[in-house]
Amino acid sequence: MRTFIILAIVFLSLAPSALAVVTGGSGNNQTTTSGSGDTGGTLINPLQGGGSLESFLMNILRFVIRIGSIIVVLMYVYVGFKFVAAQGNESKITEAKTMLLWTTIGALVLIGAQVIAMGIQATVQALTSGG
Repeated sequence: MRTFIILAIVFLSLAPSALAVVTGGSGNNQTTTSGSGDTGGTLINPLQGGGSLESFLMNILRFVIRIGSIIVVLMYVYVGFKFVAAQGNESKITEAKTMLLWTTIGALVLIGAQVIAMGIQATVQALTSGG
């Protein structure tokens, strides 16, 4: 389990670097020069598509759900391995059942967070549109 956690931390810390390499840059660095010789640049909006707090929070939630979903799938695979490796040993089977229970609870928390966010978003939109 300790090796799995270490590998997960290493993978998650290297994932943004790999993503940056794969997507590459646009190569369109716009710098302007003012009369004083200072070079300036443009700031890129990290909210992508919307400047509102709502879109920012939804982007964060989508990111957390994507990462959480990957972790849940990996944990289900690991729990399956634990069941196979138990080989009939009752204490190891009990441990695997407990891991399965908590992995399922984690998956339900992720789904519940998405459902609650969608409900709040629909309520806020209904209140702001007047209907």
